[in-house]
Amino acid sequence: MLTKMYLTNFLSFAERTEFDFTASKYSILRACNVYEDEFLKGAMLIGPNASGKSNALKGISFVVKMIKGEGMKISGYRCFFSKNPITTVEYEFVFNQKKVVYVIEYNVQTNTISEELKIDGILFLRRNGNTGELRIGQTVTIDEQLDGETLFLRTASFNTGRFPQEPTLRKLMDYIQNSYVVDGYNLGATYGKTITKYAEEFGVDKINKVLEDFKYDFVMEYGSESEGAGLKITIGSDQKAVFLKRRNFPIPNIIVNESQGNQVFADLLPNIIRVIENAGMLIIDEFGNSLHNRLAEKIIRFFMDNAAGSQIFITSHHTNLISNSVLRPDQVNLVTFEAMKGSAVKRISQFKPREAQNLEKMYLSGMFEGLPIYEEI
Repeated sequence: MLTKMYLTNFLSFAERTEFDFTASKYSILRACNVYEDEFLKGAMLIGPNASGKSNALKGISFVVKMIKGEGMKISGYRCFFSKNPITTVEYEFVFNQKKVVYVIEYNVQTNTISEELKIDGILFLRRNGNTGELRIGQTVTIDEQLDGETLFLRTASFNTGRFPQEPTLRKLMDYIQNSYVVDGYNLGATYGKTITKYAEEFGVDKINKVLEDFKYDFVMEYGSESEGAGLKITIGSDQKAVFLKRRNFPIPNIIVNESQGNQVFADLLPNIIRVIENAGMLIIDEFGNSLHNRLAEKIIRFFMDNAAGSQIFITSHHTNLISNSVLRPDQVNLVTFEAMKGSAVKRISQFKPREAQNLEKMYLSGMFEGLPIYEEI
């Protein structure tokens, strides 16, 4: 799992910035929000608009998208107001008590990528420009024709069948491959596309179990028709759709005609189920968009209570999530923008609040950083 990340000259993070996902000494929510008494099950990024929250999340999703082949050109991640020609992303993961350090650099002047991956300090993978070297045991593989926009880690994983000879590397690749990136405002969380695809492949039994656990006033069906409360909707024998029906008033409604909130929630559920079943990261920008505050809380609590090896990383403007009953002080990251220094981040735990204090109230009163200030000019 991801324990630390460093961004340098990456989007709005001009200077080297640390993101710490290890647990501090707080005892609250330790049983449900912390793995092995050391690693956080995830984190929230909050701050003013245009402070860099989404850019920090793009740092986490960068490795996921690049490994899956879904990322934009690496040159597009460079901080546009920095004179530094090199963009650097550093990740620290821990799997089976082994520390994986993966560093990626892109030089805009030479248009070249450098990569280095070490496990417990031992070099396994190195790349300089178009040449990559993979060391597994006594076997050394050299590739001198690497693509300029594709990570060598992705190429090496594909060529080896996801590192069958090295269990820690295989664990890393499985973790990344089972990670999902969702833009809660624009992409992947509207119009019911995700839930429809999931229902077509797996049915809706697991979805309805989660809805029941949430005590949510809806059940889901997938088929060509749905009936309830004296109304029947048929879309044709050669077509299928997801239907939602209220438990207390079961009139069916096609997902595309549902409220945006129900569409967003329904589309989140498959990814929540996937990362709970198989270890990975769920990365959600604008989490809580179109969702009621209490439902947003419920989703985070559900993940923390049920995930057994996964992590969730979100940006959100729902200040009710800044609560010792939902997230620990070390799980809330306050993002600010400091002119030419770029974006900066601090965890609430750095301000040393007491466990009994109301963190949301303290944040909104300006006792921490990351609160927008709108003054008359």
